[in-house]
Amino acid sequence: MHHLIVNPVAGRGRGLPLVERAVAALEHAGFAVAVHHTAEPLHATTIVTSLQEGAVPVAFGGDGTVHEVMVGCLRRGFPMGIVPVGSGDDFAFALGFGGLTYDAALRVLVAGRERLVDVGFVGTEPFVNSFGTGFDADVARRIVDAPTYYRGLGKYLFGIVTAMRDFRTPNVVVTLDGRTVYDGPALLVTVQNGPRTGGSFLFAPDARTDDGLFDVVIAGRFGRMGTLAVLPSVMRARHVGHPRITIHRASEVGVRWSSPVAGHTEGEVLAMGSAFDVRMQGRALRVVAPTG
Repeated sequence: MHHLIVNPVAGRGRGLPLVERAVAALEHAGFAVAVHHTAEPLHATTIVTSLQEGAVPVAFGGDGTVHEVMVGCLRRGFPMGIVPVGSGDDFAFALGFGGLTYDAALRVLVAGRERLVDVGFVGTEPFVNSFGTGFDADVARRIVDAPTYYRGLGKYLFGIVTAMRDFRTPNVVVTLDGRTVYDGPALLVTVQNGPRTGGSFLFAPDARTDDGLFDVVIAGRFGRMGTLAVLPSVMRARHVGHPRITIHRASEVGVRWSSPVAGHTEGEVLAMGSAFDVRMQGRALRVVAPTG
């Protein structure tokens, strides 16, 4: 049975008028369907973990909904479907949904072809698209408090501008598969399973969700003006090769900051901390997605 886990505020509610079309498409294909609306943070995870065996939970929302549904699916061993109707939809982009119409995304769901994708863990917290720490995570922390009339890229830019008020680049030591690759001041360290973050920023354009490796992006010493200058290039993946930005590949990542910084998984804010250990669990989640 397919269970649509609908976030009514995802994409400023743009998905709500489309729920009936999704139900009709699935029922026309012979599937039983139930619809669940989330009412608060973490509600999607609670819904998924309460489902009976044989369920196919479908994240009907953006990256926050995907994250919560994914956590429940990992706990129960369910496959996960996605109907991307959020503002960013970064994980859906990584899976090949980018550019698909709503009806084309429904056809993917109805076809039911599953792919195995990698899952990252920060301690015990799982993620499927990205884990960020430093400036990027500080932006994510401030996005939570953005006025409701901001959405998509506008919300991300709000986070950037407000993060500039408390701008800093503490020292960080980064180890990859047990080897130290960086020791010095840094703007951010982001661990990517998918290529994009924030709906527009292609931090790791070559990242794949099923190759068993993270793409680890380290941005070294940047000032305020340098940060503002480089961000537009990240949106077009032109930061690759920048002398202060390096991209590495690894399955285990250790990040040790000289003072506590913000962290996030898929935009979900973590507690401030100075030590983060990240590991890869390859091909750990079944996802209904375009083949590729």
